[in-house]
Amino acid sequence: MTHDDPHGVGAPESIGENKIWYLKKNRLFANVPVETVVEGADIFTMQLLPKRATLFDQGDVHKVVFLIKTGRVRIARNTADGKEVTVAILGPGDMFGEDALFGGIERTTVATCMEETLICRAHADDLFGLLAANSGLALNVAQMLSDRLGDASATIEDLAYAKISDRLVHLFDRLGAELGRATDDGTFLDVRLTHQDIAAMIGSTRETVSLELNALVRAGRIKQEGGYITVLARKD
Repeated sequence: MTHDDPHGVGAPESIGENKIWYLKKNRLFANVPVETVVEGADIFTMQLLPKRATLFDQGDVHKVVFLIKTGRVRIARNTADGKEVTVAILGPGDMFGEDALFGGIERTTVATCMEETLICRAHADDLFGLLAANSGLALNVAQMLSDRLGDASATIEDLAYAKISDRLVHLFDRLGAELGRATDDGTFLDVRLTHQDIAAMIGSTRETVSLELNALVRAGRIKQEGGYITVLARKD
């Protein structure tokens, strides 16, 4: 028996084994001994959430940190003028809500399931104790935060200087690196996005995004099918 597919024939047989299987694949536990994963598993509880479920809202004070096992979670922020800006789309292996680890009193973002999502949750104080006792885990968190900051900086630069078409291309490049799957045509972005979703990620409007996406389709840069986008391979 293998544990390569937790939903198939080789799936872990017990809840505890299932939890450890997923934790080992999370970036938090990357490159640490399996004993560390087993020791840390007790502080996490698993929960299956439906599409559109809200894990926390802006202003919430719950000190909980989340790890994604399967599914997709949107991290967004509501602006003063009532707009919702998508900060990130996270998938299996990602962690979020980490601001609770560092004394954050109120959530500054909203976390919503984009599809049925299986998560692990832990109280921030318990996870902080685990990080304090294991430098490898602390370094993994630092790397995740550094990557998140780099993505945010790139997004801010795009919003300040790039044309809408360029913002779209840069967004698809980032999503391709994080959520992409290679196909015969190019890179399939394994997340279903509406035009409004995309507009919220690049600081534009749905109407403008629709026009620019159609232009990219005509130019042979992307393919759209059922809300999914494939970034087509360049032809020499």
